[in-house]
Amino acid sequence: MTRQPPVTAEDLYLYAMQLLAPEEQTRLQEFLQHSPEARKELANVRGDLILLSLTPEQHTPPALCRQRLLKQIARGKKSQSAIHSIADRATAQHAIAIDPILTTEPAPDRLSAIREDSYTPSQETSLPFRSFHEEAPERSLLGRLLPWAGWAVAAGLAVSTWTMWHKAETLQETASTANAKAAHIASESDKSLRALDVLRNSAAQRFQLTKQSSQPISNARVTYVSETGSLIFQGANLDQLPAGKVYELWLIPVGDGRTPIPAGTFRPDERGYASVVLPDIPKGVVAGTFGVTMEEDGGAKTPTLPILMIGA
Repeated sequence: MTRQPPVTAEDLYLYAMQLLAPEEQTRLQEFLQHSPEARKELANVRGDLILLSLTPEQHTPPALCRQRLLKQIARGKKSQSAIHSIADRATAQHAIAIDPILTTEPAPDRLSAIREDSYTPSQETSLPFRSFHEEAPERSLLGRLLPWAGWAVAAGLAVSTWTMWHKAETLQETASTANAKAAHIASESDKSLRALDVLRNSAAQRFQLTKQSSQPISNARVTYVSETGSLIFQGANLDQLPAGKVYELWLIPVGDGRTPIPAGTFRPDERGYASVVLPDIPKGVVAGTFGVTMEEDGGAKTPTLPILMIGA
């Protein structure tokens, strides 16, 4: 298959003046349909020719154009008189004929004819204009990098989105922890206020529990409000417990045969101090006394004898 010669600015000038042989005219028309750059240059050529036609003086086309014109026309089957007639008309006339708009797609057989054209350009020096080749122009560095820019932006957005999501998760966890701490503080504050109300309540029962067999003597104090079921136990000088054991406080109601009610378990610290604050016990139970026993870790439902501390 014969490679098509490049289209030069000289070809565009001859095409604009309709001075090419029919096959060359057809080849350029087909080429212009696929080359936006060539169409733009053709528009500039037509503008130059229009300005030239409006000048007051007549200009003779360059000798090179005339030679090219004669060679192209000689390749056809026209007579010698027709050749000179066309050449004379090109010399004297500068009016430009506007080509019809190229909007239709070329037929496959015409494209094949263009590809197989055996036309070879003349060896004369071309006009000093840029040549147009059918090959696609080489892409610039920006053109090669631009398709990757979208991927880079997408990757950046993905990283930013993940970072924002991670920060949001961290803030949510921090907020949850802060809310839990605030709830715990509020609960402890409420418990402290309730304990203070128990200690100040004039209707509270007060019991003193002692253990006579130890030195110094173990003792404890219970403040109890039966109406609200509120109780505060404070112990001092308590003996240390074996492993797996706890002390348990019992509320013993008034009256014979009443079942003792568990009122909380506790372990003394290294100084022998211990406390039970507001355990969960029934309301309205009138206490006859309180007692303390030693139980397995976790407490018991009924007291295990002996009762280590008892008071009234």
